[in-house]
Amino acid sequence: MVSAMPNKLFRCVRRGTAGFTLVEALIAGALLALLICGAVTAMTQLNRSATAARLRTIALAVAQQRIDQIETTAWQDWATRPAILAVDVSGTRTTTENNVPLNNDNYNAATSLISPYTNLDAQVLSTRTTVITNVPPRSLRAVVTVTFTYRNRLMTITLNTLRTTDSI
Repeated sequence: MVSAMPNKLFRCVRRGTAGFTLVEALIAGALLALLICGAVTAMTQLNRSATAARLRTIALAVAQQRIDQIETTAWQDWATRPAILAVDVSGTRTTTENNVPLNNDNYNAATSLISPYTNLDAQVLSTRTTVITNVPPRSLRAVVTVTFTYRNRLMTITLNTLRTTDSI
C-alpha cells in the first residue's frame, strides 16, 4: 500500500530563501575590509601620537634635570661662583650639548630585559641649550631649551628659572 502523505523529510525548499547570495557576501566582505583598514589607520595614528608625547615628556625631563642642577648647586655670595652658574664678561653664557638621546631604554639594558623588539625605534637625538644671564643683584636667570626632530617636525621644550645666592 502506498501512502498518500508527502514525505516531510524530503520537502524541497524554494531557491533563494536560504543562505546568502554571492553579492551579499561580497558587500559584507568589503564593509569588513573597510572597517579593518580604518581601525589599523587609527591605531597607527595613536601610536605616532603616543610616541611624540613620550618624546616630549623625556625632553621635558632632560630640561628639568638641568634646571634642578642649576637650582641645587651651592652658591654663596662671598665665594667664587660655581662653574655651572658662571657667566662671561658680558653677563651671559650659553652652553650647548648635542646628541642627547631621548629614547634610549637604559632600564631594559640594565635589567637584562633586552628583546628583539627593544631597539626597533630610530634613535632620536636632541640638543640641550642652557643660557645663564646675570640679573643684578646676586641673581641669575637660566633658560634651558631642548630641541629635537621627530617625523620631520621640529619640537622644542623651554624651561626658565630665576636663581639667587644661598646667602642674603
